[in-house]
Amino acid sequence: MIGEKPLTRSAPRAAVIMPAYNAESTIEKTVRSILGQSMGDLVLIVVDDGSTDETAAILSRLQREDGRLLPIRLPNGGPARARNAGLDAVPPGTEYLMFSDADDLLEPDALLYAIENAGDADLVLMGFSILEPDGSEQRYFEPAARYTPETLGESLGRLYKANLLNQVWGKLFRASLVLDNAIRFQDYRWGEDRLFIYDCLERARSVAVLPECKYAYIMYPGESLITRYYDKKLDVCLKSDKRMEALCRRFSVSDERDFRYMFVKSVFSCLTTLFSPKCTLTGAQKRAEIRRTLENERVQARSRDVFGGPAVQSLCAVMHTKNVTLNYLAFRLVAKAGEAAPRLFTKLKHKK
Repeated sequence: MIGEKPLTRSAPRAAVIMPAYNAESTIEKTVRSILGQSMGDLVLIVVDDGSTDETAAILSRLQREDGRLLPIRLPNGGPARARNAGLDAVPPGTEYLMFSDADDLLEPDALLYAIENAGDADLVLMGFSILEPDGSEQRYFEPAARYTPETLGESLGRLYKANLLNQVWGKLFRASLVLDNAIRFQDYRWGEDRLFIYDCLERARSVAVLPECKYAYIMYPGESLITRYYDKKLDVCLKSDKRMEALCRRFSVSDERDFRYMFVKSVFSCLTTLFSPKCTLTGAQKRAEIRRTLENERVQARSRDVFGGPAVQSLCAVMHTKNVTLNYLAFRLVAKAGEAAPRLFTKLKHKK
């Protein structure tokens, strides 16, 4: 056995769901960090999203070592479809759900820590860390707290700016919240996490925040925080912002400045990724995408009177000119700065 404790019930207390695509270089270490949890009453559902490398063979070998590993193989369809397949495979009677990426790590007591401190919460938000290739670490967390629908609104903006609502990993979900409400990931290849979180927040009877950083997001050499260009990224940002507006009404949030600030940062990301090394658009196509962004009424309206310091305000002012050439040059410069000073870019990207 990889882990020290086998299943003790007919249904596991927790199911961890992991999508994997061509993850042969990282997946064994990640799988072992989950199956080696101090709370062993779990099943790990790994959905192989049509990998063409040795991912399937590694999973088959690890499953022979530990029957708590359940590999599922699908034709490539993206992480949203893979996670949905994992949700469909959760054993009936499972109490909690957690998600992990195939190249990250969980602290040995991560699951136990989350469950022991969950109380009656339907959703538990844990802290997390980003580990850089040079060994440096950025930690993201908020003080311990508990919220009901009546009190969540007072801290929703702070949790959003703290980057605790953007990723599906590093969180514990009561299985009934997700499965009984048929909450599923929308079919996008970026931003589907936050839309899933919003659906859970809308239905959660209680939300807990835990300060310990038990999930490590690993940045590998050559990887960049300037994400790969995705042609639907702006559409997801717009949809996400509309959903957050609805949540602000749901939880009686009186001041939306934090949410407009986060939306503006996501628009900046859309424009910056046009200049990522893996973006294959021509110069003319990039200009057309910039024009589409600048002419969007929501982008223009929500980016006015935004706080966030001189850099944010300057880029907003550039967007308000609607000048395609000026924005092309400005966000190309932002992308170059991110490549030249990745640690500084990380701090600016996650600035509250």
